[in-house]
Amino acid sequence: MRLHVVTLFLVFLIARQLLPGNPCIGQALAAAGQTRPATSAPPAPPCAQATAFSMAEVLRCPAVTQELYLRLQDLEQLPAGLPRLPSLRRLHVETNRLRHLPAEVTQLDSLRELFAHENRLLDVPADLGRLRRLRQLQLDKNELAELPPSLGQLDSLRFLVVAWNRFTSLPAQLGQLRQLEYFDASHNQLLYLPATLNDLKQLRYAVLSDNQLRQLPAGFGDLPRLQELNLAGNQLTELPASLGRCRALKSLVLTGNQLTRLPPSIGRLRNLEVLVLSDNQLTELPRSVGRLRKLSTLIVRRNCLTPAARQRLTAALPRTTIYFD
Repeated sequence: MRLHVVTLFLVFLIARQLLPGNPCIGQALAAAGQTRPATSAPPAPPCAQATAFSMAEVLRCPAVTQELYLRLQDLEQLPAGLPRLPSLRRLHVETNRLRHLPAEVTQLDSLRELFAHENRLLDVPADLGRLRRLRQLQLDKNELAELPPSLGQLDSLRFLVVAWNRFTSLPAQLGQLRQLEYFDASHNQLLYLPATLNDLKQLRYAVLSDNQLRQLPAGFGDLPRLQELNLAGNQLTELPASLGRCRALKSLVLTGNQLTRLPPSIGRLRNLEVLVLSDNQLTELPRSVGRLRKLSTLIVRRNCLTPAARQRLTAALPRTTIYFD
């Protein structure tokens, strides 16, 4: 490894009210009430633009480092010394060659963002849940096969992306992420979803496309704030009746499944604006779709709708743009 010569790009956010836009380490230290180590060289002039620092320089003043960017550094492992950055809020290590995240990462008590996508990660620390202040976690485009149960302890997490990995299942503790708003687990090999998923009462956006899902949990519809749901490219043969309870849903994408019918409860989705049903095996849609007054776009290409079914659909939704072919 060439970690001792790798230049690490970071941003010091020190008392923004006092030093807005000031990247100079000397000025940052002064604002934090610290001084440079004694040196015979004269003090450097104020910095006019962003400056790169080595890890050794960073660790001279660890208490003031709030953001650390190590992206695109061809790293195979993270540098030692991360636990000595107690104020670190944002850690970006994406687009490297990391195989593991060291357990020391979980000692970063102030961490709000951890972006480790586009690496070669085989696992994440078992005690990941210690990062109780973490709000954004991005682990997509790795080689992960499972997530630790401690994930459920991330009770501040709002943004979770684990797409393009090798998951066949997700831990039941996922349902403990009561603040989660955005969840993307697309492009995996998920065979089923945990029943606890309906405990995510703050969830607004769910991307579960391109998996191997054959059914959804019976209580999946108990997601009162869900606005966008993408289930394209799975093996679904039916949808649970509870889906009709997702009253906030605006966009529902079901392209490329094995659906032969929709539940009548779909007519309860009064806020639905976009419904995409292409590439299924539908012969007709339930009459209840006529109650979808806000539906602006309906796409039913490459199904098995009879001419009579098409006529009924057109009559039931006169204000909706319908794409049959």
